[in-house]
Amino acid sequence: MIISIKNKFSYFNPIDLAIVLCSIGLNFMKLVPFGLLLIVIAAIYELYISKTITISEGVKLKKKILFTLTIPFILAIWGFIFTSNFGKAFEDLGRLLPFLLFPFLFSFVSNQRKENIRKFVIFGFITGLFIRFFLDIYESAIGYTYDNNIQIFFYTYLDADTNILSVITMFAVLYFLDYYTLNAPTLSRKRKILFNLIILFFSTCILLLQSRIVILFFFIGIGILFLYHWKRSEKWSILLTLLFSCSLMLIPAFQGRFQVVASETKKLTESNEINPTDSIAIENLPCMSSTELRFNALKASWKVFKRNPIFGVGTGDWRDELVKEYQALNMPCNAHEQTAPHNQYMRTLLKYGLIGLVIYLGYLFFLFNKFRRNPKFGQLPFLITLILCGLGYDLIDVGSSAPVFAFFSSWLFIEQNK
Repeated sequence: MIISIKNKFSYFNPIDLAIVLCSIGLNFMKLVPFGLLLIVIAAIYELYISKTITISEGVKLKKKILFTLTIPFILAIWGFIFTSNFGKAFEDLGRLLPFLLFPFLFSFVSNQRKENIRKFVIFGFITGLFIRFFLDIYESAIGYTYDNNIQIFFYTYLDADTNILSVITMFAVLYFLDYYTLNAPTLSRKRKILFNLIILFFSTCILLLQSRIVILFFFIGIGILFLYHWKRSEKWSILLTLLFSCSLMLIPAFQGRFQVVASETKKLTESNEINPTDSIAIENLPCMSSTELRFNALKASWKVFKRNPIFGVGTGDWRDELVKEYQALNMPCNAHEQTAPHNQYMRTLLKYGLIGLVIYLGYLFFLFNKFRRNPKFGQLPFLITLILCGLGYDLIDVGSSAPVFAFFSSWLFIEQNK
């Protein structure tokens, strides 16, 4: 097996290897810049030294798809026109840079090359995610030895970036399920068992992170994938994943954060502990639940948007304007935390106005239409995750998730003309 893998890697060109390594590093935000740098160096090497690709290779695909995939980055540039805080605007632009670099760099990868490394990319991504969870669970196990508290294996004790990691894991499970359902007839019995164990492991990890919105979207996403593969004999693995996840939710330990949030919300609702006129420092206030913080964020975002409905407040000013609104509405916890909208559509409205939202929806529609006309493996899981989880998180604008969606939007939807 090792010799077989070595032989396959020996046929890889520098860009191919750089892409596979980058797919592993996507799960670690600090490694993403190095992955991008590797691909850039590999592209320069192949263009000007080995000359295994040419500039003409990168222009074989339709310009429309290349332009569409860079829309998040283009919107950020557009937002510069209406902003006054250029420092923050450049920070936002930096986070969205992968939406410019990945489409451009992947345009040089031929269809045959993509086919050769397709399996390596998905398994590289899954391997990187497995490494991250292994490290998290290892640290939690060390912490568990101190007080035997089972909750150390859950939520923020497990990983600091629970929400985004939940979204990435949801995509990984749907992506792997899609791969397994399409390729199961060619797999041996041992590999089928292994693949199902991997899927169930990551499904468990989603529930361990206890991100309620992602769990809801995860169940919906599995249902959509099951209906899409209804005519395939291996669709029952998708149903097995759903039943397994639902069964885990019946275990009290997996309900921990849900119960805590419900009780805290009720307690805060019945008390007057949070009073914006009090002299108590905001850091000492028992701030409300994440649900209330989110509703407050949406309410304040909507008010800011109504004052700037056409063009928004710009790439750099959205957070400043939102904090001012929190203060005006007596929302001290939101103001202290500088709570983001936690909704990609609302954040787009806030930053770029109605024009920006129409453009962003056009971006989603274009990708969905491309999938509908000529469906490819992995595209549906990507669209399910991006469209649904965009209702609960600012996926495109967050530094830990933007590279993942920039990478896979380019990897899954760019295809050169034959």
